[in-house]
Amino acid sequence: MWFHPKQQAALVFLFFYLLLWNGLLLYRPFEVFKVDASPALDKVQVLASDASTPPDSSAAGWRSQNLPDDWFRSHKSARQYWYRTSFELPQMPEQVWAVYLPQVAHTAAVYINGVWVGQAGRFSDPVSRYHNIPLLFRFAPELLRVGANRIELRVKASFHEQGFLDKFYIAPYSALYPAYRFKHFVRVDVIEGLTLAMYLMAFIVLAFWLARRQDRIYGFFSMMLFFWATHNLNLIVSEIPLSARLWEALVMSTLGWTVLTMIYFNHCFAAESHPRIERWALITGVLGVSLFFLPDIAAVLHVGYRIWDVLLALVGVYLIYFLTRIFLRQSILDNFLILLVGIPMMVSGLHDVLLVNHLIERGNGLIIQYSVFPALMLFSWFMLRRFVQSINQAEHLAAHLEQRVAQKTGEIQAQYEKLKQMESQSLLASERERMMRDMHDGIGGQLVSVITLLQDQPGELLQRIRDKVQHSLADLRMVIDSLDPLQNDVPVLLGTMRMRLHEQLDAADIQLEWAVTDLPAIADMSPRRSLHIMRIVQEAITNCIKHSGARKMKIATGVSADDAGEIYIDIIDFGKGFDSQESLGARARRGICNMRYRAEQIGARLKLHSSERGTRVRLLLATG
Repeated sequence: MWFHPKQQAALVFLFFYLLLWNGLLLYRPFEVFKVDASPALDKVQVLASDASTPPDSSAAGWRSQNLPDDWFRSHKSARQYWYRTSFELPQMPEQVWAVYLPQVAHTAAVYINGVWVGQAGRFSDPVSRYHNIPLLFRFAPELLRVGANRIELRVKASFHEQGFLDKFYIAPYSALYPAYRFKHFVRVDVIEGLTLAMYLMAFIVLAFWLARRQDRIYGFFSMMLFFWATHNLNLIVSEIPLSARLWEALVMSTLGWTVLTMIYFNHCFAAESHPRIERWALITGVLGVSLFFLPDIAAVLHVGYRIWDVLLALVGVYLIYFLTRIFLRQSILDNFLILLVGIPMMVSGLHDVLLVNHLIERGNGLIIQYSVFPALMLFSWFMLRRFVQSINQAEHLAAHLEQRVAQKTGEIQAQYEKLKQMESQSLLASERERMMRDMHDGIGGQLVSVITLLQDQPGELLQRIRDKVQHSLADLRMVIDSLDPLQNDVPVLLGTMRMRLHEQLDAADIQLEWAVTDLPAIADMSPRRSLHIMRIVQEAITNCIKHSGARKMKIATGVSADDAGEIYIDIIDFGKGFDSQESLGARARRGICNMRYRAEQIGARLKLHSSERGTRVRLLLATG
């Protein structure tokens, strides 16, 4: 398989990165917890004894031993041993002295010249566990003497193969305390804070998962943090609440569940599903429960260290392989960053597997807990970023939904308004039909009958009566036309009027020039507005017939060229015109006043222009 140059460079970097961590963690080129205050005491005598006080110096069985002393390697078979050695003082000290035990498994008591100066927890079962906690015992300088001094240590382990005593120091308290404080901070304080943070984050992420069950990655991350934090308790809890057998089973099983949960987390993070591997991981996790049912602590340790931990190391190798394959396929920075934190985790896990199986020195203790620092920060960033992205996506969807709801609300409102308009138009149509029927059967029929009776009757008075009745009938029809829902368009409205006024213009022998064009729609074209427009046009035509003396008139429409963009209706006669309104008759002036009044009522403007070539009445209507 050929890789992209950047992928090749990344693989080379990861290879040397792996070698670097192997060198740092497995071969230890430098000492982390070095003590410079005084020489270490590393040559002692040791005796297997259950005594609670120092055995007699003449007792049989004392033999020489070099420290550190790993009981598994030195084939010790008892759970408690006494160590003794001596040291010389040239003069009596004046300040407080101390004994510093960098590492002991699992608990210890210290005697100076046969006098007890302190102990770390209980020696009865379950034995106190200080295998990861450095010990510092202060004592008064009066216990020392010039010349030879004797120091005795009582050390007891939960199981004889776990026993361990590192080289130790005796010196002034002020000289030993800095080394003790630094190691206690690194081995205990840091892990306490980290474990608390892991528990807190586990519950926070669990809340995220409970809020979004579909995001399984939150659930796996929460479980991983919880199991790992619980595993860390083995490093900071000295007085265990369970038997040593159950406690060791809990420590080993939680480590296994942490590693197995990483399989699900990484599969989920890479958006890949591997049912066979995940099923195998689930079965393995369930089998880990069997550690709690093994008959004694020896069985728990042998099965846990030699089978369970080795199996977990293979899982770590699989995870590195899986992440490398995903990186080579996707070349995503996130996958590369996971590899950067995963490799130290795998190497430190391998270190601890070798340590608990007594294949490397135990002096520096377990280290996998420290690999959680970069992993926790990186995975927390991933989870936070994922959560923020989910929130942003949810907000985007909410905004989009709000927009869609507003759009749909507007559409529904428009449909509602349209429905109301249709209902209104239906009511108007019904009312118009009713009025038409009333007109036909009632007033209209009577007016038509009157007109018919007067049609052939001679006399000027009767003729005037007939004209009045015809005008009344035309007015009635105009009112009815204004109620027509189809009359909300100006050209249609004028077309209807043209049909109604045709006989009146023919009788006056006036030729009509029609220049009505399509116009923009007018907002709120109500029956009231339609009637006012019809009345204004009717009055202008009437004035033309009666006062202009014209034989031709024109009705035109259009849109004004100014910024207002109003539409106009022009009624133009080609008659004699007039100089001013005072030159008109009283009726004509009253008609012009009425037109202006009606224009104001509908928010329109009326312009009047007259010359010797005729008169133009312009009605301006706003479209908005």
